Amino acid sequence: MTRIFSFFILTILLISGCSENQPTDSLREVAQGQVIGIEGNNNTYAWKGIPFAQPPLGDLRWKPPVEANNWEGLLEANSFASSCFQRTSSLESESEEEWSGSEDCLYLNVWSPNFSKEEIINMDKKLPVMMWVHGGGNTVGSAVMYDPSLLADTHNVIVVTVQYRMGPLGWFRHPSLFNDGSSQEERSGNFGTLDNIMALKWINKNVEQFGGDSNNVTIFGESAGAHNVTALYASPLAQGLFHRAISESGIVSDSSIEASESYLSEEGIAPSISALEVFNKILIANDLAKDEESAKVLQDSMTPLQKKSLLINQSPEVILRASSDSRPKRGGMTRAYPDGHVVLRGGIQEAFTNKEFKKVPIIFGTNKDETKFFNAMNRNFVKWEPASGLFKLVTDEMPTEIIDLDYYQALSFYGTAFWKHRAVDNPSSQLTASGHKDTFAYRFDWDELATVNDMDLSLLIGSAHAMEILFVMGTMEGRLFKSFLFGEGAYPAAKKLSNQIQSYWAEFAYTGNPGRGRDGNLPEWSSWSLGEGNKYLVLDSENDQGIYMSDIEYTKDYLLSRLIKDDRLDEMQKCEVLYGLSYGDGNGVTKKEFNRFWDGRCANKDYTNLLNLIENDTLEEDLSSQRKDN
Repeated sequence: MTRIFSFFILTILLISGCSENQPTDSLREVAQGQVIGIEGNNNTYAWKGIPFAQPPLGDLRWKPPVEANNWEGLLEANSFASSCFQRTSSLESESEEEWSGSEDCLYLNVWSPNFSKEEIINMDKKLPVMMWVHGGGNTVGSAVMYDPSLLADTHNVIVVTVQYRMGPLGWFRHPSLFNDGSSQEERSGNFGTLDNIMALKWINKNVEQFGGDSNNVTIFGESAGAHNVTALYASPLAQGLFHRAISESGIVSDSSIEASESYLSEEGIAPSISALEVFNKILIANDLAKDEESAKVLQDSMTPLQKKSLLINQSPEVILRASSDSRPKRGGMTRAYPDGHVVLRGGIQEAFTNKEFKKVPIIFGTNKDETKFFNAMNRNFVKWEPASGLFKLVTDEMPTEIIDLDYYQALSFYGTAFWKHRAVDNPSSQLTASGHKDTFAYRFDWDELATVNDMDLSLLIGSAHAMEILFVMGTMEGRLFKSFLFGEGAYPAAKKLSNQIQSYWAEFAYTGNPGRGRDGNLPEWSSWSLGEGNKYLVLDSENDQGIYMSDIEYTKDYLLSRLIKDDRLDEMQKCEVLYGLSYGDGNGVTKKEFNRFWDGRCANKDYTNLLNLIENDTLEEDLSSQRKDN
């Protein structure tokens, strides 16, 4: 497997490391039994690999999670549990194996300040709890990647990182899997969402044993994790289980139930993967059909029980490969279904617009250069060559030149700006218009990166997708980060910015308003305002523009007007940029909006070459799925 992404991932995510010493003061009594933790980094205790649900194996596959069984004796929570089953990614492993993880993966990890049991008993007030939901396109990723110990220690919060079923094991709606007697949860297809709800239930039941306040829980996550946070925000079943929410670079669109339960059209275009097409691929993989046509005939002739039996008895490898092979054109990443029970019938958007639906304080944010992370991998935009010298230790290839800097910068701006429009500005306006005043927004702008092998990373990736995680978690002390990630003189100011971001996040967890941070000495972060007035907080270091409120809202009209006037692009390039944003399931601009743009100048141009480029993208599936949806 290529190691291209190691070049960037090593600058963004950390594999946490804790000592194996198990202090007796970390002994806790939870509903399932006794558990003892270890000494974590930064004066914390950590409990790793606590089961919050039974393994979703056998008949529990594609079922709502079942509360974990009690254990006998003492559970030594000193190591992470396996990641959920997924295609092996360089985000987590250098293994040459195609698959990694396990279906037995519903575990969570807890970090707290290193309180003794006596200190917890004598607390005047329990601490806020923050549940982190990892990203990865809902197809890859793991709680193993994150070390929130500095956040827990510095600001006296309890942080819980959770895992959930992903891909077709987490979100899947084949009609044979439920019948008239099935529960609404079983029929929903939202098993990954239900896993996160079960984790919240575990937290509510047990977190006070760790010093946490079950009546003050903040859910936060990045990318697909942020999508899952907003799915919880739009879940009637999750109401009352959390009290604040933070969406970092999230996605607020949903999967299509209709597309999931229908065969793919001849054009191969659909907004979501079809479970029927996945089943066809499984029939072929089992030598029960020789091609798609015969598989469809066979599937239509099988009884629901026969179909269900075949699905339940498949290995996870066969299921994930079948799902990958069934990806439609213009489909998005794996997302929750608006089933009307687990997630509102009107989808995530209904939670923002329905005045009757109960809401809690929320923060939305994106990074200034979200799409550069993905554009940098495209050989049409950036030249890559074999790595040389010491860089061979971390990557096979390195970027050497941005082919057309103006085009690259413009393409990245509009892709990121429309992402911000739909993930931050639009939902913030919808919530505020519905009467919800506790709506806050940010843009993360830090981009003071190093120049490596004559490539200026601040231009290549800038404040790219996932970069803010390093600042939220605060773990940037390693020599690798100081010498490789940060530009000259950038580290002290970056570290200060990380402290400020943590302070805002913690104050929000404490009070539901990030305000001026925990110490009250930061610039005021005001809520989103309709019409004229401040909209969102810009987060940047004092070496650059610092922290300030911006009143510039990214509406479609604003962005389309800016595109027309952008002198970095010629007419065809402007049309191509917008065509790319119209590709997919309407997350950028609709076909109607595209055809009306610029008095119809773009409507009848030939986009064959661009279409071939988009539909023959050769990036890793897990990352390309994020790019297509985002």
